[in-house]
Amino acid sequence: MNEGMSLNSRVTLQTNLSKLLILKGLSFAWFPIPTIMLFYGSHGLSIEQSIFLKTVLSLSIFLLEIPSGYIADQWGRKFCLVSGSGIWVISWLIYCTQETFSWFIVAEGLTGVAGSLISGADIALTYDTLLQLGRTQEYRQFEGKLVAIAGISEAICGLIGALVAQYNLVYPFYLQTVCLIFYCFLATQLIEPKDEALELSQDPQNLWSIVKNALIINASIRWFILLSGTFSVATFLMVWLSQTYLSNYNVPTAWFGVVWVGFHGGMSCASLSANNLEQTFGLKKSLVLLIILLASSYLFLGIIDQVWGILFVAVIYCVRGWITPILNEAINKLVPSVTRATVFSIKSFVFRLGFAIIGTASGWLADQQSLNLSLIIIGIIFLIFSLFCWQNLIKLKAI
Repeated sequence: MNEGMSLNSRVTLQTNLSKLLILKGLSFAWFPIPTIMLFYGSHGLSIEQSIFLKTVLSLSIFLLEIPSGYIADQWGRKFCLVSGSGIWVISWLIYCTQETFSWFIVAEGLTGVAGSLISGADIALTYDTLLQLGRTQEYRQFEGKLVAIAGISEAICGLIGALVAQYNLVYPFYLQTVCLIFYCFLATQLIEPKDEALELSQDPQNLWSIVKNALIINASIRWFILLSGTFSVATFLMVWLSQTYLSNYNVPTAWFGVVWVGFHGGMSCASLSANNLEQTFGLKKSLVLLIILLASSYLFLGIIDQVWGILFVAVIYCVRGWITPILNEAINKLVPSVTRATVFSIKSFVFRLGFAIIGTASGWLADQQSLNLSLIIIGIIFLIFSLFCWQNLIKLKAI
């Protein structure tokens, strides 16, 4: 804790925490997501084209992720959150007003720019706010709340989006645009931590040296980043594949929202219990448990040719809720404040690169062969690579 902080300064800085919770909810008000594959299909897009749009998103973030994290560390995390959300509004307005595959590519590209600016900056601002207040021991619980709010927001907004999509598949995009406008305004009200230890302008490091340290020199950070990226690819991909899975069993559009609520309700509960999970099993056992749960869920989804297989999709969402607070805290403990946003941008960079490769391949395989085969192969790849990362972390005594 900064002993030199006045009471007024502490009270003012504490408002960041409530604002960050609200911002998380607004950023996950994804009204269109439960029916976005149907939206793409209504405009004549194939599964491969639909997944390609998300690949464009990933590549856009991929190209800008690390530079944007460096900008956040040097120019301020608040600056990135405000400018990123402003660009995000523009990208969704394109979806609201345009109808062609080409325009959708532009929208996804801009969304990637927005995502790259926000990614890393929000985590860094959260952790450094707690650091300056002397409350870093609360980070895992607070991150759990953030993930829970994200899940609740996705669930409620997804349900509403699925309901209004019955009337017009573009209506959910209007609703999310309004939420993003509110996000942009609230982001301007954030307070940048000004503790001397957190001064962004002091002793700036070369971007390459930060990347080199995270991915080459510091082996612990490297394997945590690779493990986190692997989990992120597998859980993020299921957001899109689950919609195709439901469609294959002729689940009505209105039920997409109900199922969406169930998935994210489970994720929210899991995130709130992430702290208890790690305290009960320890970091090493918690990670291998989550690896097995996620990989086996993909394999069972591919093997079981029944609609009740969506229960395994729910398990994957729970894994998403557990893993985020656990791995984010592990990485935060290993990096200094002056490079925190950059390191988390590197983490997101690895995830986006992985999704660009695995997402495109899985979409092609689902179109050319079958969704079931695609799910089985993804499960095997995840199991092998994640266990490899886990074993390296054990050798380094990082877990």
